[in-house]
Amino acid sequence: MRVLPLFDPKATPQSWNERMSPGEFAVIFSNLQPLDLPKSPVAVIFSTLSEAEAYVTAQVEALPALRCSIYDDNGLGREPIRVIAGAQGHDRNVISSGFRRWVGGALLLIGLILGFIEWRADSKLMWAGTLGSRIGPIGFILLITELGIVLTDRQKRRKEQQPRP
Repeated sequence: MRVLPLFDPKATPQSWNERMSPGEFAVIFSNLQPLDLPKSPVAVIFSTLSEAEAYVTAQVEALPALRCSIYDDNGLGREPIRVIAGAQGHDRNVISSGFRRWVGGALLLIGLILGFIEWRADSKLMWAGTLGSRIGPIGFILLITELGIVLTDRQKRRKEQQPRP
């Protein structure tokens, strides 16, 4: 086990994942950090996935609010290999798929309805058009984001299912 700062301007290369060897695994902590590590954000590097999982499991048992993500040498450019969280360590900063679908659809529909009301009133109301032009695009962006995530996941599954030569 070795500990690397997430960014070290004095090191070459500066990024933590560029200082890893192929086949190594890094643990990055969210929400808080174990007491035996430096207070600055760090990656804890292990030579095998099983070592990383054992370390993370022990840390999560000791600190239930801890959330740990295990990455390979590709770093944050890809999804974590594993995410292990304590009972109170769920990620509060993630917008769920259901939220994007329902709220995005509702905002888009409300924006379209307000735009229609403004159109029917020959642009005399102003408030309906103003609100509709602000609410509708937010809903559209949420729905397009969800569509992009769904399509990317499908593409990943197809690539994983294809036989390798």
